[in-house]
Formats: sequence, structure tokens, C-alpha cells
Amino acid sequence: MTKKIISVITMLVVLSMSVITFAATASELTEKKNELQDQIDENEEKINSIDNEVDSVLTEIEQLDSEIMANEEEIETLNAELTSLNNEIDTLETKIEEEQAKYDEQYDTLCKRLVAQYKMGNTSYLDVLLNSKSLSDFISKYYIIGKIADYDTKLLEQIDEQKTAIETSKSELETKQSELSEKQAQLKTEELRLSNAKANKNKYVSQLTDEQKALQEQIDKYNEEMQAVEKEFQELARQVASSSSSSSGAVYTGGELEVPCNYTRISSYFGGRSSPGGGVGSTNHKGIDFAAPHGTAIIAAEGGTVIKVSNTCSHDYGKTPSTRCGCGGGYGNYLMISHGNGLVTLYAHCASISVSVGQTVSRGQQIATVGSTGYSTGNHLHFGVLLNGTYVNPMSYLGN
Repeated sequence: MTKKIISVITMLVVLSMSVITFAATASELTEKKNELQDQIDENEEKINSIDNEVDSVLTEIEQLDSEIMANEEEIETLNAELTSLNNEIDTLETKIEEEQAKYDEQYDTLCKRLVAQYKMGNTSYLDVLLNSKSLSDFISKYYIIGKIADYDTKLLEQIDEQKTAIETSKSELETKQSELSEKQAQLKTEELRLSNAKANKNKYVSQLTDEQKALQEQIDKYNEEMQAVEKEFQELARQVASSSSSSSGAVYTGGELEVPCNYTRISSYFGGRSSPGGGVGSTNHKGIDFAAPHGTAIIAAEGGTVIKVSNTCSHDYGKTPSTRCGCGGGYGNYLMISHGNGLVTLYAHCASISVSVGQTVSRGQQIATVGSTGYSTGNHLHFGVLLNGTYVNPMSYLGN
């Protein structure tokens, strides 16, 4: 009996120790698990923090890209204005020289007339007439005196007009020179801003990984190509505007343009906007984007002559940052039409184009179809309007 009691007690002691040991082990495991979870949470926070920092850097770069593009566009505009002002100043200076030469000539003639009158002494026109030897002599002298009086009067009027014209031209010249100084100061400010923006961008780019740097270089390349094509559009539009020959089609004389396609919505308006994707594309949009189904007919907004066609892009699908397309400087398949009087329209991202350079088109005639060629995130028509080589808001011409 005693042995049985001892055995039971021994078993109870062993079981009790096992329970205590298990409880201790479970507690330790729970504690270790909690420690590991804390470390995981901490690492996730660090990863999220790093991701946020990378996103922040990329956002800063995109914003700086936008700022750089805006600065470069402003500098280009200011340079064009400075060139125009310098030309106007040169014209005014030439005009002043010509007016001054005429004034000097007329003034010299007046001085000679005054000297001649002085040499005549007290002799008056009446004395000359009274000394006539005959009626015919009187009439002849009267006619001559009348002519001389008219000449003197006109001479004085011309001198007065020339003096006024010189003063007006000089005043206009001073205004233009003052405007030139202001534009030059603005240009220096924009150039400084551009320099600072580029320096800041380089600082942020240095924080990127090699893969991100390579991606950023591609983004910069696409943006440069797009800007180059936009400048080409402007230069061509300026050449057409300055050409003495107007378009062989209808000449635009004002009024609303035809909406170039049936659309479901306007996906992007003229002017400031966020980058359409991945940092590619101007944040100062040069036209209106009409979202429409693939293959929708695009029509000429007004009659005119086709002056440019680019129709070699086969990448007709919505793009992502990793599937960018630089065809046509990002505009894909596009065409331009001159309507006369300096007005040019642009139709871009077309799926197909059915007209050629030099062809005359009429208002409402189908010229292309809607697509997503070039760097386009979806099917739409980019419609631009240029007046004398400067982009203007198409809405001003569509009556909306």
C-alpha cells in the first residue's frame, strides 16, 4: 500500500513538473513570436518608409520635370518676343532716321526761303504786283506769288508733321526699349529658375537606383523628343503664316471651327495639367484630347491645305510607362492643315490617315481615324490649333 502511495505521489510530481516545463516553454515561444512580429512590423515600416521616400523622390523629379519644361517654354516665348521687339526697334530706328533726313531737308529749304525773303528787304508781294508793266505781267506775277505762298504754307505744314512724327516714333521707341529691358530681366529670371530646377533634379536623380536612373533617362529622352516635335510644329506654322501664298483651299476669315470628331468625353483640356503617365508628356498641354472609340472618323475642322503628314507608327494601343512609344515625338501618326491667315490645325495619335501633303481638303471632310499611336494611354484625338506659330486654346475656336 505504501509503495502504491509513493508511486502515485511520484507520478503526480513528474506530471506537475512537465506542466510547469510546458507552461514555461509555451510562454517563451509566445514571447519570441511577439518579438519576431515586432521585428517584422518594424521592417515593414522601414520598407514602407523607403518606398515612400522613393515615391517622394520620383514625385519631386516629375514636378521638377514639369517646372523645367514650363521654364524652357517660357524662355522660348521670351526669346521670340525679344527677337520681335529687336526687329520692331530696328524698324523704328530706321524710320526715325528717314523722318529726320526728310525733316532736315525741309528745314534747310525753309531756311533758304527765309534768307531769300530777308534779301528782298521791305519789298512785299503787293509791291511786286504794283510794279507790273501790263495786265498779263500782273496776272503772271499774281499766279507765281500764289504758288510761292502755297509752297511756303505746305513747307511749314510738312515740317510740323515731320517733327510730330519724329517725336511720336521716338516715344514709341522708348516704350519698346523699356519693354525690351523688362523682357530681358524676365529672361534672366527664368534662366536662373531653370538652372536651379535642373540642379535640384540632378540632386534627386542621384538618389535613384540604377534601374530608376535608366528609366528617368528614357523619360527625359521622350520629353526632349516631344518638345522637339512641338517646336517643329510651331516653326512650320510660322513659315506658312509668313508665306505670301495663302492656302489653296478655303481661307479662314473667322467663325467657329468644326468639332473634329464625335467624342465620348474631353479627357484633357488646353493648359496646365498633371503628367499623363510616368512623367512623360508636357504639363502645359498644347491642345484638347477628345476621347473616342478606336476608328472614329476625324474630320477637317475647316477647309485648307495639308502641310504635314507623319504616318509611320504601328504601335496603335494604350501605352503604360513601360511600353512607351516615341513615334512622331510621342504624337504617333499626325497631320497638319493650313487654313490661311496664319491658322493651322493639328490632329495627332491617329490610327490611320487618308490624306497627303499638298492635298486640298474641305470643311467636314474625313482625313483620319481615332487611334492610340505614339505615347498615348488610350484611344483619343489630340487636336491642336496654332495661330502664326503660337499654340492657342482650341476652345476659343470651337465655340465651347
